[in-house]
Amino acid sequence: MKNPNLFARFTWIFRTRAEEIAMAESLNLQLKARDILVSQSHEELAMIVDHLFMRQEYKTARVLYDLCVSCNPGCLALKLLKLYQSSSNGVTRFRSIYLLSETLTDFRNRNFELSRDSLYEIKPLLISCLTNQETKESDIKILKKIVYFVAYNVVLLHDGKWDELGDCILTLANSKEPVKAFHVFIDLPPVYKSLIDKFMHKILEEASNVVLDPYRVGDWSLALQTFVKMWIQLLSTGMRFELLKALMEIRVSSVVNSVIELVNKEKEEFLVQGLEDFERFFSRDMNLYHYAKDQCYFVSALVIKIEGVGTHLTKEIVRKIKMLVTELDNPAIKPQDDLKNCREEFDRGWYDHLKSLSSLEVLKIFASTELEDRSREIAIRRVNALLSDHISKKVNIDIAEMRELQPLLMSCLKEEGISYSMFKVLGQVVNYVAYEMLVYQDETCYELRDYIASSKTEFRRAVYIFQCLTMALVDDDFVIPVMEKLFPEIITRLDPPTELLVDNSCWVMVFSGAFCAAIHLIEDPGYAKSVKEIAHKMIDSIKELVGREMEVGLVRRAFRDVESIVKKQLEWYSTSQYKFVKGLLWRLYAIKGMKWESKIVLWRINVIVERGVKEVEKQLPETEFDWLNLTDDEFE
Repeated sequence: MKNPNLFARFTWIFRTRAEEIAMAESLNLQLKARDILVSQSHEELAMIVDHLFMRQEYKTARVLYDLCVSCNPGCLALKLLKLYQSSSNGVTRFRSIYLLSETLTDFRNRNFELSRDSLYEIKPLLISCLTNQETKESDIKILKKIVYFVAYNVVLLHDGKWDELGDCILTLANSKEPVKAFHVFIDLPPVYKSLIDKFMHKILEEASNVVLDPYRVGDWSLALQTFVKMWIQLLSTGMRFELLKALMEIRVSSVVNSVIELVNKEKEEFLVQGLEDFERFFSRDMNLYHYAKDQCYFVSALVIKIEGVGTHLTKEIVRKIKMLVTELDNPAIKPQDDLKNCREEFDRGWYDHLKSLSSLEVLKIFASTELEDRSREIAIRRVNALLSDHISKKVNIDIAEMRELQPLLMSCLKEEGISYSMFKVLGQVVNYVAYEMLVYQDETCYELRDYIASSKTEFRRAVYIFQCLTMALVDDDFVIPVMEKLFPEIITRLDPPTELLVDNSCWVMVFSGAFCAAIHLIEDPGYAKSVKEIAHKMIDSIKELVGREMEVGLVRRAFRDVESIVKKQLEWYSTSQYKFVKGLLWRLYAIKGMKWESKIVLWRINVIVERGVKEVEKQLPETEFDWLNLTDDEFE
């Protein structure tokens, strides 16, 4: 029989030992955190910063970072700013100030304040970061939040002065990028008048220039925000309302004139985007500082003069801004709202940072699988946007860079565990690069062919990448191996699913892949019977699904995907492709019982084809088999 006392004794010993080990580990981490803060080197802090954005190392890094925060927050703030200044790694620099802004936001929400000694050291370092010519606008958007917290501590909590900040904003306003001054100014808490006087006239002048001659939507909105913030700041300093009204009346007029001019120049979309951006700023700011009626006068005066301008789009956003002014009893933003928005702010800041990098640099960031998924997804979306702009000739990417992208993309395609959303964007990126190399450089990527045709590649991935390729595939050395892999699976998987309760996205993808296969093979006599088999299987599957009343989740979705594919392929369609699409559409449209909503999509595809295919290529199918590019014997 077991001795219960002995068992209890062993349990107590093990528990005590575990507690001792845990305490020792905790003490070691505390000592390490202190060492990091007092060290002259920034290497260990940089490692913690980077590990906070990686999946595997996150937990330990989080513990160490939190210990640094609790040990000496002022010292940590100083170290993070120094890391931003000294690091040669752009990603680490961005992360360092983002983490600091996130930490300081948390401090503000907990009413935590930094010591005077810490602020004394932080202020000049922060000014140096702001005025450095290498500091990007994307970094300023994050640094301004740090400026807010420091200014809030210095001016409001410690009743101190920060005249250097006024000089800094003036320097930024005088620079080639005055919008940096706008960014810093609009996020300031209420400050004293002598600080504002240092830059007031210059920043208003620059804001007026932007409003009257806008180039970017964001800049126009920032200029408007600057006017509004100046009104509020000056009113807070005790300036007489009548004097302030006289000073700012010309600013109201300049905005009104700008609004009217944008509408007259048919740039209303620009205007609406700018006003939407302003509405977000004003809503946040007025709730944060509990604006009174006189503080909203500038916006009220502006709204009255522009509420009848433009179409319903402009009028709707003006109405929303007016509601903010007339309903001043909106509940104040709660502390958790800021924390909730931290991720969105990081996403915007991260994307802004990536905008300063080349497509190859961003793809290398995406290829780093240690990075957390959200950051990687933003990175691959940025690559996609860059390549899209290149194809549409908005930007130019050197051919040498394109060639470097190819092998890196292949390694990304082979990555296991990549999320479906990222893989979808990756497929679009692959298409842009393959399109550039094949259409403009006459170079076929056989490594891409090998990936699609490989038995190791999951069918779903293979067929998706295949349907992403929007260019004409005429090289038999590319097409034949791909078809040998995909064709049997496509035919088998075109069998319609039996229920809607499971994920049927694979069938939709197969239907789109079948369409692409037929389009690419329609002119190849060797695949005539294969095209016939694919086309008839597509039609039969749709008939069966319509009969089962499974259109909404499957048929309509498949038609919309085909519509998207046709739009992208249209530029190279010849008579054969035109006949095939027309013949397929006729037969699908004729299916009995198909709902009108599905037929509308087919009608849209028909319109796209009619408008996009050259007249010389348009020949309607004349016989039952003509649309499949078959002879009488082949049709039999």
